[in-house]
Amino acid sequence: MPCQNVLHTLISASVCRVANHHRMGQVLIVCAALTCGMRAGAPESRTLYGHRAYAVAKASQVVSVGKYRSARAVKLLPNAAAAFRTMQEAAQREGVGIAPISGYRGLYLQKYLFDLKVKKLGSPELAARWVAPPGYSEHHTGLALDVGDPSTPKCDALPCFDKTRTYHWLTKNGARFGFELSFHESEGHIQFEPWHWRFVGDAEGQKLFHTP
Repeated sequence: MPCQNVLHTLISASVCRVANHHRMGQVLIVCAALTCGMRAGAPESRTLYGHRAYAVAKASQVVSVGKYRSARAVKLLPNAAAAFRTMQEAAQREGVGIAPISGYRGLYLQKYLFDLKVKKLGSPELAARWVAPPGYSEHHTGLALDVGDPSTPKCDALPCFDKTRTYHWLTKNGARFGFELSFHESEGHIQFEPWHWRFVGDAEGQKLFHTP
């Protein structure tokens, strides 16, 4: 079926509704990405509010790396999960904890988080500085996660995380395990997120995040 026909069919379907940013053009962008050749490991080059489009990994493929504060399960794809556990163990041997906060997210959860931020800040453009729109989050890939310092829960997913022992350990050692910081202080279109790290330790991660 031609791409435009697929889009016409899906515009009223739930997969498109979850990507509704209140602008039809943005709905079309996300639906095109989901239905017209956007495959795992091959993100579209288009962006939205400074965020790249990413395919959503299958929920059946991700595995748990622990629970956030003993509650919600945090999941990643197997290679990233194994590397994260190894990194956690190495940090623990040095007396540093790494708490998983949020890993894999589907479209529905991402839309919920994005809409909350839009409501709080007043516009999609401002919200996107803090939360990626659905269809444009690294969390969709199953290769990115937010982390915290177990001893400093007040800094979970907040800028003050960069003052913790966990953050400083990660900046020195994360690359040894295939992890890198996604959003740096120099990236003006997106807020500095010292808690958000992505896995680039295999070919899939390199292709997803380092291909222009």
